[in-house]
Amino acid sequence: MRLFAIGDLHLSGNPPKKPMEVFGPRWKNHWQRIAEDWKNRVTDDDTVLIAGDTSWAMRLDEAQEDLDQIRALPGKKLIIRGNHDYWWASAGKLNRMDAENNMHYLYGSTAVLDDGTIICGTHGWICPGDIHYQEERDAKPYRRELLRVERTLQEAEKLGGGPTILMLHYPPVCDLTKPSGFTELLEKYKVPLCIFGHLHGMQPGTMFPRRYNGTLLHLVSADYRDCKLLEIKFDGEEALP
Repeated sequence: MRLFAIGDLHLSGNPPKKPMEVFGPRWKNHWQRIAEDWKNRVTDDDTVLIAGDTSWAMRLDEAQEDLDQIRALPGKKLIIRGNHDYWWASAGKLNRMDAENNMHYLYGSTAVLDDGTIICGTHGWICPGDIHYQEERDAKPYRRELLRVERTLQEAEKLGGGPTILMLHYPPVCDLTKPSGFTELLEKYKVPLCIFGHLHGMQPGTMFPRRYNGTLLHLVSADYRDCKLLEIKFDGEEALP
């Protein structure tokens, strides 16, 4: 079993109703490139983590065309919610919908892979000190997401077994480099790897991966990954860049 990750698929039907090329040449034919890389590398024994912003759809019924494209690809899929996933119903409803499709949705919850690796997944939030942070709007959801993260990490600690991966949509660091409540939790629970998406327009390989107080941070947005899945590897409990 191998483990992969990608985020920010930003699907909008086939052909796409909202082509991503308007955001730059790195997005040209992005889904075809991702799907080709996926089919060439992933088997049904593998797992792919999808770090949010999966579909531009506004309702769940509208998202089915995009979800069908993901269902058709090999491997087990673990999916979290991004800030543009307006189609997202409750995780319970989504998991019932895809119970037979090898797709699982995480929202403040954990999943244990066949090799014992524990995936903790939730939405995350922008952090105090971020240029976009507004206290009145963001303080409450930020605190709520911190509670979700800590609850999942506590659950992972009780489960034991293999290494723990925290999957967020928003980055755990503030303005790319500064600490936050999320980085404090990563350090407190000695999490070896955190993957996230949300950030776009950065030159691949410029800021991430990098270690932050012992945790390897990996940005897996599709454009940052040049539309190629990240393969996640460990040496014992340590995540490899």
